[in-house]
Amino acid sequence: MNNPIPIFFACNDRYVPYLDVAIISLISHVSPDREYRITVLKSDITEHNQEMIRKHATENVSINFYDVSKMLEPTKDKLPNMFYYSLAAYYRFFIETAFPQYEKAIYLDCDVILLNDIAKLYDTDVSNYLVGAVYEQNTDRSPVFTNYVEEIIGIPHNTYFNSGVMVMNLSEFRKEKVQEKFLWMLDKYHFDSLAPDQEYLNVICHGKVKYLPNGWNKHSFPEPPEGELNLCHFALSNKPWHYSETINGEYFWEYAKLSEFYSFLLESLNNYSDADRQRDYEGFTALLKSIDEIYKSDRTFRKLWFRRKSAASATCSAKESETADTVFQAV
Repeated sequence: MNNPIPIFFACNDRYVPYLDVAIISLISHVSPDREYRITVLKSDITEHNQEMIRKHATENVSINFYDVSKMLEPTKDKLPNMFYYSLAAYYRFFIETAFPQYEKAIYLDCDVILLNDIAKLYDTDVSNYLVGAVYEQNTDRSPVFTNYVEEIIGIPHNTYFNSGVMVMNLSEFRKEKVQEKFLWMLDKYHFDSLAPDQEYLNVICHGKVKYLPNGWNKHSFPEPPEGELNLCHFALSNKPWHYSETINGEYFWEYAKLSEFYSFLLESLNNYSDADRQRDYEGFTALLKSIDEIYKSDRTFRKLWFRRKSAASATCSAKESETADTVFQAV
């Protein structure tokens, strides 16, 4: 077999049923000629649920769990709250140091369905890039999000990528010290933002991203995919286990039927009430309101970057300024 393909998920106990379906779909499309190593980054998954996932391992697909609790502990209190996500979203920042044996890896969110061999994504040439990723499909759909990316994060909206599916060039991550930059920025600035994990990655990796066709990270929007539909990503609240009308949701249920969590997932769909839908709507409204609040903040990526840049010559020594410029060189 060729070199093993490392694939990382980040998950907590609550998301195990969706992880299970994602892994079933992934394994359904693997090549018998390749070796796949799935690692689930976790902190609180029960042993019972871990065993449920491990049952899917095959001769050429291994499944292991890696506890990131100790790595996360020193920075846990500094990690910003995120609107939709748990702390598990930050686990991807620690792959480069926790797994020094890998030069390259795939990272996937748990709310995805594979419709093609993940090896085809892994084989993407990301030499001289930090990541291979797909443009965030939300940003072009609303001026609110377009302006958010440009005015708060401070990068062109058409360069903003979704970090739920990535080909990670770990060799380049180590060379560029991505984890170190993330922790430095977190400690020094503690930015106000909507999806900090994704936004830190966008700021740090800006200019070193290989953009992939969205058929490798297709959100539930009606537009056809770019190229072949290889991976469906049910991002934000548009989950097929809550909404029967979710675009591409049929692919989720195709593999959910093979999961031991199928009855739980079906119950989740059937019991999702009008009150639950209203709560999702109110959550989205609150998200838009939070953007208005972030605009008023002095602790955004763009404001702090320009403030630091303009004040550097007056307040920093040459060495301090050079260090800061190195950290922020991607902006």
